[in-house]
Amino acid sequence: MGYFIAMLVAGYPTGDCLPENFIQHLTPGAPDFAFTLTAVILAVVFGLLVYIIPIILTETEHIQPYPLWLHCFYWAADFMGIWVFLHAFLTNDHFYMFGLLAVGEAIWVAMETYCLQRAMTYERDLNWNPDWGFRKRLTNIILLIVAFFVALNLLRVELHDPTMWKFWIFTQVLITIVPGLELEKRGYRLGNARILNIVFICVALVSFNPWCNMWMAIAPDYFSLDVNPWYYIMGVVCLLFSIRGALMYEKLPAKPATVQATGKKPLLK
Repeated sequence: MGYFIAMLVAGYPTGDCLPENFIQHLTPGAPDFAFTLTAVILAVVFGLLVYIIPIILTETEHIQPYPLWLHCFYWAADFMGIWVFLHAFLTNDHFYMFGLLAVGEAIWVAMETYCLQRAMTYERDLNWNPDWGFRKRLTNIILLIVAFFVALNLLRVELHDPTMWKFWIFTQVLITIVPGLELEKRGYRLGNARILNIVFICVALVSFNPWCNMWMAIAPDYFSLDVNPWYYIMGVVCLLFSIRGALMYEKLPAKPATVQATGKKPLLK
Protein backbone atom coordinates (compact mmCIF):
# COMPACT_ATOMS: atom_id res chain seq x y z
CA MET A 1 0.00 0.00 0.00
CA GLY A 2 2.83 2.38 0.86
CA TYR A 3 4.47 1.75 -2.52
CA PHE A 4 1.19 2.41 -4.33
CA ILE A 5 0.63 5.68 -2.47
CA ALA A 6 4.19 6.73 -3.22
CA MET A 7 3.62 6.01 -6.92
CA LEU A 8 0.50 8.18 -6.88
CA VAL A 9 2.22 11.07 -5.16
CA ALA A 10 5.64 11.11 -6.77
CA GLY A 11 6.05 8.10 -9.04
CA TYR A 12 6.83 8.27 -12.75
CA PRO A 13 7.15 5.48 -15.31
CA THR A 14 10.79 4.53 -15.79
CA GLY A 15 10.21 3.08 -19.26
CA ASP A 16 9.46 4.86 -22.50
CA CYS A 17 7.43 4.46 -25.68
CA LEU A 18 9.62 4.46 -28.77
CA PRO A 19 9.34 3.12 -32.33
CA GLU A 20 11.31 0.10 -31.18
CA ASN A 21 8.40 -0.89 -28.93
CA PHE A 22 6.11 -1.19 -31.94
CA ILE A 23 8.66 -3.22 -33.88
CA GLN A 24 9.31 -5.51 -30.92
CA HIS A 25 5.67 -6.35 -30.22
CA LEU A 26 4.06 -6.08 -33.67
CA THR A 27 6.56 -7.95 -35.82
CA PRO A 28 4.90 -11.16 -37.10
CA GLY A 29 6.38 -14.07 -35.20
CA ALA A 30 6.99 -12.12 -32.00
CA PRO A 31 5.80 -14.06 -28.91
CA ASP A 32 3.02 -11.56 -28.16
CA PHE A 33 2.24 -10.56 -31.76
CA ALA A 34 -1.34 -11.91 -31.82
CA PHE A 35 -2.11 -10.41 -28.41
CA THR A 36 -0.78 -6.97 -29.35
CA LEU A 37 -2.38 -6.95 -32.79
CA THR A 38 -5.76 -7.85 -31.24
CA ALA A 39 -5.47 -4.92 -28.82
CA VAL A 40 -4.63 -2.56 -31.69
CA ILE A 41 -7.50 -3.80 -33.88
CA LEU A 42 -10.03 -3.38 -31.06
CA ALA A 43 -8.90 0.19 -30.36
CA VAL A 44 -8.95 1.14 -34.05
CA VAL A 45 -12.39 -0.38 -34.70
CA PHE A 46 -14.00 1.52 -31.84
CA GLY A 47 -12.04 4.63 -32.81
CA LEU A 48 -13.60 4.49 -36.27
CA LEU A 49 -17.08 3.91 -34.86
CA VAL A 50 -16.97 7.10 -32.78
CA TYR A 51 -16.90 9.02 -36.07
CA ILE A 52 -18.88 6.73 -38.38
CA ILE A 53 -21.93 6.90 -36.09
CA PRO A 54 -21.87 10.74 -35.83
CA ILE A 55 -21.69 10.95 -39.63
CA ILE A 56 -24.88 8.87 -39.80
CA LEU A 57 -26.47 11.14 -37.20
CA THR A 58 -25.55 14.36 -38.96
CA GLU A 59 -27.05 13.10 -42.22
CA THR A 60 -30.29 11.83 -40.69
CA GLU A 61 -30.79 14.41 -37.91
CA HIS A 62 -28.63 17.40 -38.99
CA ILE A 63 -26.92 17.56 -35.60
CA GLN A 64 -23.85 15.85 -34.18
CA PRO A 65 -23.03 14.62 -30.67
CA TYR A 66 -19.75 16.50 -30.27
CA PRO A 67 -19.14 20.20 -29.62
CA LEU A 68 -17.32 22.08 -32.36
CA TRP A 69 -14.09 22.42 -30.38
CA LEU A 70 -13.81 18.65 -30.00
CA HIS A 71 -13.92 18.15 -33.79
CA CYS A 72 -11.17 20.77 -34.10
CA PHE A 73 -9.09 19.07 -31.41
CA TYR A 74 -9.33 15.71 -33.16
CA TRP A 75 -8.57 17.23 -36.56
CA ALA A 76 -5.38 18.79 -35.15
CA ALA A 77 -4.37 15.62 -33.30
CA ASP A 78 -4.96 13.28 -36.23
CA PHE A 79 -3.34 15.59 -38.77
CA MET A 80 -0.30 15.61 -36.51
CA GLY A 81 -0.55 11.82 -36.40
CA ILE A 82 -0.32 11.51 -40.18
CA TRP A 83 3.16 12.95 -40.40
CA VAL A 84 4.34 11.55 -37.04
CA PHE A 85 3.56 8.00 -38.16
CA LEU A 86 4.71 8.69 -41.71
CA HIS A 87 8.06 9.86 -40.34
CA ALA A 88 8.27 6.72 -38.19
CA PHE A 89 7.45 4.63 -41.27
CA LEU A 90 10.19 6.27 -43.35
CA THR A 91 12.86 6.10 -40.63
CA ASN A 92 12.19 2.53 -39.41
CA ASP A 93 12.65 0.45 -42.54
CA HIS A 94 9.05 1.03 -43.64
CA PHE A 95 7.62 -0.93 -40.72
CA TYR A 96 4.10 -1.83 -41.81
CA MET A 97 2.24 -0.70 -38.68
CA PHE A 98 3.49 2.87 -38.93
CA GLY A 99 2.26 3.01 -42.52
CA LEU A 100 -1.14 1.62 -41.54
CA LEU A 101 -1.45 4.09 -38.67
CA ALA A 102 -0.59 7.00 -40.98
CA VAL A 103 -3.33 5.87 -43.38
CA GLY A 104 -5.73 5.46 -40.46
CA GLU A 105 -5.02 8.98 -39.28
CA ALA A 106 -5.71 10.30 -42.79
CA ILE A 107 -9.09 8.51 -42.73
CA TRP A 108 -9.92 10.11 -39.38
CA VAL A 109 -8.93 13.56 -40.68
CA ALA A 110 -11.21 13.04 -43.68
CA MET A 111 -14.14 12.13 -41.41
CA GLU A 112 -13.43 15.07 -39.12
CA THR A 113 -13.25 17.44 -42.09
CA TYR A 114 -16.62 16.13 -43.24
CA CYS A 115 -18.12 16.66 -39.79
CA LEU A 116 -16.74 20.21 -39.60
CA GLN A 117 -18.24 21.00 -43.00
CA ARG A 118 -21.59 19.62 -41.85
CA ALA A 119 -21.34 21.66 -38.64
CA MET A 120 -20.97 24.80 -40.75
CA THR A 121 -24.01 23.78 -42.78
CA TYR A 122 -26.38 22.33 -40.19
CA GLU A 123 -25.24 23.70 -36.82
CA ARG A 124 -24.85 27.41 -37.49
CA ASP A 125 -27.21 28.47 -34.70
CA LEU A 126 -25.74 25.93 -32.28
CA ASN A 127 -22.10 26.94 -32.71
CA TRP A 128 -22.01 30.56 -33.87
CA ASN A 129 -23.71 33.91 -33.73
CA PRO A 130 -26.57 33.75 -36.26
CA ASP A 131 -25.25 36.73 -38.21
CA TRP A 132 -21.81 35.18 -38.78
CA GLY A 133 -21.14 34.51 -42.45
CA PHE A 134 -19.29 31.59 -44.01
CA ARG A 135 -15.87 33.25 -43.87
CA LYS A 136 -16.14 34.14 -40.19
CA ARG A 137 -17.29 30.63 -39.26
CA LEU A 138 -14.45 29.09 -41.26
CA THR A 139 -11.95 31.45 -39.64
CA ASN A 140 -13.22 30.40 -36.22
CA ILE A 141 -12.63 26.72 -37.07
CA ILE A 142 -9.16 27.40 -38.48
CA LEU A 143 -8.13 29.38 -35.39
CA LEU A 144 -9.25 26.56 -33.10
CA ILE A 145 -7.36 23.99 -35.15
CA VAL A 146 -4.19 26.10 -35.20
CA ALA A 147 -4.32 26.61 -31.42
CA PHE A 148 -4.81 22.88 -30.78
CA PHE A 149 -2.20 21.86 -33.35
CA VAL A 150 0.53 24.03 -31.85
CA ALA A 151 -0.39 23.09 -28.26
CA LEU A 152 -0.44 19.36 -29.05
CA ASN A 153 2.92 19.50 -30.77
CA LEU A 154 4.33 21.32 -27.76
CA LEU A 155 2.93 18.56 -25.54
CA ARG A 156 4.35 15.85 -27.83
CA VAL A 157 7.82 17.40 -27.76
CA GLU A 158 7.82 18.04 -24.02
CA LEU A 159 6.74 14.43 -23.41
CA HIS A 160 9.50 13.26 -25.77
CA ASP A 161 6.84 11.30 -27.64
CA PRO A 162 8.11 10.33 -31.12
CA THR A 163 5.18 7.98 -31.75
CA MET A 164 2.51 10.17 -30.12
CA TRP A 165 1.64 7.19 -27.93
CA LYS A 166 1.86 9.04 -24.61
CA PHE A 167 -0.32 11.86 -25.86
CA TRP A 168 -2.76 9.77 -27.91
CA ILE A 169 -4.56 8.35 -24.87
CA PHE A 170 -6.04 11.80 -24.24
CA THR A 171 -8.16 11.35 -27.37
CA GLN A 172 -9.81 8.43 -25.55
CA VAL A 173 -10.19 10.47 -22.39
CA LEU A 174 -12.07 13.24 -24.19
CA ILE A 175 -14.30 10.98 -26.29
CA THR A 176 -15.54 9.09 -23.22
CA ILE A 177 -16.15 12.21 -21.10
CA VAL A 178 -17.14 15.17 -23.28
CA PRO A 179 -20.14 13.77 -25.25
CA GLY A 180 -22.04 12.95 -22.06
CA LEU A 181 -21.46 16.46 -20.73
CA GLU A 182 -22.60 17.91 -24.05
CA LEU A 183 -25.70 15.70 -23.95
CA GLU A 184 -26.48 16.93 -20.45
CA LYS A 185 -26.14 20.55 -21.55
CA ARG A 186 -28.43 20.09 -24.57
CA GLY A 187 -31.09 18.07 -22.79
CA TYR A 188 -32.39 16.15 -25.83
CA ARG A 189 -31.55 12.96 -27.72
CA LEU A 190 -31.25 14.34 -31.24
CA GLY A 191 -27.67 14.16 -32.46
CA ASN A 192 -26.92 11.24 -30.17
CA ALA A 193 -27.82 7.56 -30.07
CA ARG A 194 -27.99 4.60 -27.72
CA ILE A 195 -25.46 2.64 -29.79
CA LEU A 196 -23.00 5.53 -29.64
CA ASN A 197 -23.11 5.59 -25.84
CA ILE A 198 -22.50 1.85 -25.79
CA VAL A 199 -19.48 2.44 -28.03
CA PHE A 200 -18.15 5.05 -25.57
CA ILE A 201 -18.35 2.47 -22.77
CA CYS A 202 -16.53 -0.04 -24.97
CA VAL A 203 -13.85 2.57 -25.77
CA ALA A 204 -13.22 3.07 -22.04
CA LEU A 205 -13.02 -0.68 -21.43
CA VAL A 206 -10.80 -1.41 -24.44
CA SER A 207 -8.46 1.52 -23.78
CA PHE A 208 -8.00 1.23 -20.03
CA ASN A 209 -8.46 -2.39 -18.97
CA PRO A 210 -5.23 -3.65 -17.34
CA TRP A 211 -5.13 -6.94 -19.27
CA CYS A 212 -5.32 -6.14 -22.98
CA ASN A 213 -5.18 -2.48 -23.92
CA MET A 214 -3.27 -1.19 -26.94
CA TRP A 215 -1.05 1.19 -24.99
CA MET A 216 0.12 -1.37 -22.43
CA ALA A 217 0.53 -4.08 -25.09
CA ILE A 218 3.00 -1.92 -27.03
CA ALA A 219 4.76 -0.16 -24.14
CA PRO A 220 4.31 -2.24 -20.94
CA ASP A 221 7.18 -0.44 -19.19
CA TYR A 222 5.25 2.80 -19.52
CA PHE A 223 1.58 1.83 -19.31
CA SER A 224 1.31 -1.20 -17.03
CA LEU A 225 -0.58 -0.86 -13.75
CA ASP A 226 2.42 -1.16 -11.46
CA VAL A 227 4.38 1.65 -13.13
CA ASN A 228 1.55 3.98 -14.18
CA PRO A 229 -1.44 3.69 -11.81
CA TRP A 230 -2.78 7.11 -12.81
CA TYR A 231 -3.46 5.72 -16.28
CA TYR A 232 -5.91 3.21 -14.81
CA ILE A 233 -7.43 5.68 -12.37
CA MET A 234 -8.13 7.83 -15.42
CA GLY A 235 -9.70 4.77 -17.01
CA VAL A 236 -12.11 4.31 -14.12
CA VAL A 237 -13.11 7.97 -14.39
CA CYS A 238 -13.66 7.62 -18.15
CA LEU A 239 -15.74 4.48 -17.67
CA LEU A 240 -17.92 6.16 -15.04
CA PHE A 241 -18.46 9.21 -17.24
CA SER A 242 -19.38 7.05 -20.24
CA ILE A 243 -21.85 5.03 -18.16
CA ARG A 244 -23.29 8.26 -16.75
CA GLY A 245 -23.77 9.56 -20.30
CA ALA A 246 -25.54 6.35 -21.34
CA LEU A 247 -27.88 6.48 -18.35
CA MET A 248 -28.58 10.15 -18.98
CA TYR A 249 -29.47 9.39 -22.59
CA GLU A 250 -31.99 6.76 -21.48
CA LYS A 251 -33.70 9.27 -19.17
CA LEU A 252 -34.24 11.86 -21.91
CA PRO A 253 -37.47 11.95 -23.95
CA ALA A 254 -37.52 9.78 -27.07
CA LYS A 255 -36.61 11.30 -30.41
CA PRO A 256 -39.55 12.62 -32.46
CA ALA A 257 -41.07 10.28 -35.02
CA THR A 258 -39.94 12.70 -37.73
CA VAL A 259 -36.92 14.99 -37.44
CA GLN A 260 -38.09 18.52 -38.19
CA ALA A 261 -34.78 19.56 -39.80
CA THR A 262 -34.76 16.68 -42.30
CA GLY A 263 -38.35 15.49 -42.60
CA LYS A 264 -37.03 11.96 -42.06
CA LYS A 265 -37.41 9.36 -39.35
CA PRO A 266 -34.36 9.12 -37.07
CA LEU A 267 -32.30 6.12 -38.14
CA LEU A 268 -30.61 5.53 -34.79
CA LYS A 269 -32.66 5.45 -31.60
